[in-house]
Amino acid sequence: MVVLLGLAWAAVGVVGRAEPVPAQQESAVVALPEPTGSETVGVVDLHLVDASRRDPYVPARARELMVSIWYPAVDSGAVPLRPWVSERMWGAYADGLAESGLPAAGALTLGASHGRVDAVAAGAAGRRAIVLFSPGMGMPRETSTAQAEDLASHGFVVVTMSHTYESMATEFPGGRIEKSVLPQGAGADEVNAQLGRAIQTRVADTRFVLDRLTDIGAGVDPDVDGHPLPANLAGVLDLSRIAMFGHSLGGATAAQVMHDDRRVAGGVDLDGTLLGSVLTDGLDRPFVLIGSSVHGRAQDPSWQQFWANDRGPKMEFRLDGSQHLSFCDDQLIVPALAAAGIVPGDFAPKVVGTIAPQDSLDVQRGYLRTFFDTIFGRFDGLTEDLATIPLHPQMAPIP
Repeated sequence: MVVLLGLAWAAVGVVGRAEPVPAQQESAVVALPEPTGSETVGVVDLHLVDASRRDPYVPARARELMVSIWYPAVDSGAVPLRPWVSERMWGAYADGLAESGLPAAGALTLGASHGRVDAVAAGAAGRRAIVLFSPGMGMPRETSTAQAEDLASHGFVVVTMSHTYESMATEFPGGRIEKSVLPQGAGADEVNAQLGRAIQTRVADTRFVLDRLTDIGAGVDPDVDGHPLPANLAGVLDLSRIAMFGHSLGGATAAQVMHDDRRVAGGVDLDGTLLGSVLTDGLDRPFVLIGSSVHGRAQDPSWQQFWANDRGPKMEFRLDGSQHLSFCDDQLIVPALAAAGIVPGDFAPKVVGTIAPQDSLDVQRGYLRTFFDTIFGRFDGLTEDLATIPLHPQMAPIP
């Protein structure tokens, strides 16, 4: 397996079957759609080190992570925007493209995010519910910026994680890039072993991050480089209201974290096969499964097993016209690559489906927000949210 854009695995097989890439390539510019909420979005990147744990991928080092906290902020147009993907990270993406036979370096420009770097947190509305996010296997946290910043614009604090050495690349302060150490072209047994180690590592990462959020709430800055926390951030964290969602292996991570840590009150799995003891034990808190058009309980034995053993409120949906990579920012980037002739014209439908990217993003944003609003008893705007659901018939409930 290789990385497409550093965002997707298993691209080589698709490219090998695709039509030839046009010789002439135009420059593609991709902008993140505007967040739909009314709040200004702030963001801070934190460098965290778990001195109590050796890194499972590089045992000579303590486990270190990069996380981004997206939060409602005081409006200030003078504060700079965080890049969607930094230049150094895009260089790592381009390396992945070259390895997969899609040399697009310099042919794609990504716009900025909508997050104001280190902006003052908006404390007037009191404490805000927290939502954790874990990306798909091999993906950095930047790959779901569109979802994270939208939730923040509706008043949530969203904490996104990059799982170092499994992620295709993680950028640390000073421009240091740590790339994935996972072997490519692994056989089935090795892949299964990688998944088992990854889920254990991700659960430990997430619980460590939860502990650091507690530190922040107590006024302690956990950043190992001493990067100052945004003003008022500690005062907006509601550590009594925490949920989690994830894409692919990140969805499996959300389920297992809920199983292992009762601080997490609800979760959403975006098209991820489930792993771990949550399969046999189930959960007793709300959990939602959202699958692509080719993935659901009917096709996935892990979803069937979880559903049979789960004791809490649960729902399943199918997003018609979608593929596995429709649940991250790939759904915005890959069609732009195809439109510019950077990848073959038949490539995009195979990896992000036929659903219009904006429709796909709109319905996911709405359903995620409505779920988190519901479990947290946060009904501001929920009537409007529910009223828009019939406008998205692509999201089909599965009984």
